Amino acid sequence: MVRASGPLLDGAPLGGPAGAAPIGVFALAGAAAALLLLTTGRRFTGSPDGRTVLAGTVAVAVARLVAQCLDGAARVVVGLVTVALAVGILTLTVSFVAGRATGGRQAALGLVLGSGLATGLQLSLGTWDAFWRHGPVGWVVVVVLTVGAVALAHILRTDGSTGRPRRLWMLGPYLALATMVLAHPAVVANQTGEPLRDVGPALVVAHVVAVWLLLSPHLLTGTVRGAAALAIPVAALGALVLTGGVELVAVVVLQLAVGVALATGLTTHRVAPLGVPGTALAVGVVGLGLAVLLLVSRTDIDVPLGLHDEAVALAGGLALAVAGLRRRVPAAPVTAGSMDAPATPVEPAQPFRSNAIRMLVTPAVALAVVGWWPNSAAASGPALARGDSLVVVDWNLHYGVAPSADVDPERIARTIEAQDPDVVTIQEVSRGWVLGGGLDLTTWLSHRLGMHVVVAPAGDRQLGTAILARSALTDPVVTPLPSGAGSQRSSAVSATLTLASGTAVRVTSVELQGRADSTPPILDGLHALLAALGADGPAVLAGGLFAEPGSPAADVLRAAGWTNAFDPAGGPAPTYPSDNPQSRVDVVLAQAMRATHTEVPTTPRSSDHLPVVVTLQPIG
Repeated sequence: MVRASGPLLDGAPLGGPAGAAPIGVFALAGAAAALLLLTTGRRFTGSPDGRTVLAGTVAVAVARLVAQCLDGAARVVVGLVTVALAVGILTLTVSFVAGRATGGRQAALGLVLGSGLATGLQLSLGTWDAFWRHGPVGWVVVVVLTVGAVALAHILRTDGSTGRPRRLWMLGPYLALATMVLAHPAVVANQTGEPLRDVGPALVVAHVVAVWLLLSPHLLTGTVRGAAALAIPVAALGALVLTGGVELVAVVVLQLAVGVALATGLTTHRVAPLGVPGTALAVGVVGLGLAVLLLVSRTDIDVPLGLHDEAVALAGGLALAVAGLRRRVPAAPVTAGSMDAPATPVEPAQPFRSNAIRMLVTPAVALAVVGWWPNSAAASGPALARGDSLVVVDWNLHYGVAPSADVDPERIARTIEAQDPDVVTIQEVSRGWVLGGGLDLTTWLSHRLGMHVVVAPAGDRQLGTAILARSALTDPVVTPLPSGAGSQRSSAVSATLTLASGTAVRVTSVELQGRADSTPPILDGLHALLAALGADGPAVLAGGLFAEPGSPAADVLRAAGWTNAFDPAGGPAPTYPSDNPQSRVDVVLAQAMRATHTEVPTTPRSSDHLPVVVTLQPIG
């Protein structure tokens, strides 16, 4: 549900990057917790019991099932309510488990197991979450998840909690890091440059090792706890700064260290004060901590903050490190009624270990294998295009989110297939970006369409520009572009495609920075791009170039020898916004090629931009 919150907030009334909806939704987790505590008779202690956990889980399950039935604005509202409920109930459940004897380690174990299951499930679904699937697969997954959650809550119904841990707030940064990296194979794959089929199983294995560590309390010495706390911020920063295998090692270290820190920070050494207001406030702080970390990059899109995902990861890592630092961890928690009389620690029995492995670890590994199999097949196409003309589809995909706040890559794929293209240039394409619901759209479309793909990062490494082609793409080059006063980093990607006649065509996909007052940055980026591309032979340049007739950008392109494919066809074709096109933002230009057909399909509207379809032939 946290992953789903990005697209849902995109369609919320106040869901702009700096709007009130994001903070409000996650802060409502505290209100949901207070209401649940009051309705389950915990108004005096404010400490959740087994009934609270079970009732809350049932409420989340019902809301989740209802959301699966809805569309449009109703689904946005119910979905956001489900997000708040889910965060609130998860926090109360962790509080309940952590308040028991040896509960801190058990709560940490549950969180790590859940993160591993989430990773395996994402892999098995090709990163297209069940929340966005209305077909049989979506319903099967949702029913299994909700029934399983209620069953596990039923197991926890016996009340054995001794009070709420004081460091419950650490769940906020943990959930943010899990959503950004730890349970997000698409982000790690994009960062490392390795295929999803290799990175996903490695993340599941990291979770399994962390589970083994938490099931071995004799290994959790003071030295190990201190080393874990110190390692978290370094590994969190490295997870979004480093690349290749070193970055994957940083993610594995981060997973192990976070598990240890959770076990330390959630141990109830000294219980928090009793009362519903205090518990509700603690849950609200968790929601706010999660929201602030996840939404910084979202706000940074329109309101430059100078903070990118690396700074967000470092902040979350530092918060977890502080929570995980403790000189002495008591042998047992102290009960709310007697602060000086520690209870006798009760180690988990052997069935607890075997149940954890059988019910959660094994399914996570199985899901990873299921996900590895379809993701393991690489696109295999011919070396040459099928003819001497080139059908080009250009489309800004708005990170896969439709104007209706829906995420449906299958609909995008069908729209592209209907044009029977040789090459597809796409912009604002997500590879795990939180605002796109965590979907790895580049990998998904490549597998679904059977096309080769090359990608360049733009905005951050989870949002990019790409080229897809039926035939081989050679000599890929990424050209970084200046962003001027804009908040997003920008780049273009180029590759060579060879026609059946042997003619090589250089194809470039780009999205320039564009705002009402951004003509200078657009021209700066355009000059840098043209200098990198040169003017040699047949070439295609497509994307968000803001080259409307008479604009400074259009004059620069014309002077450099680029011809707008739509000019010979009779004038401009607006593409943005898709529900009422007014602006000719997206264009296809050519050098040493002429357009024989142009079109702007208007349905279905799977993005806030309309696609552009052009057929080009070499001149001469």
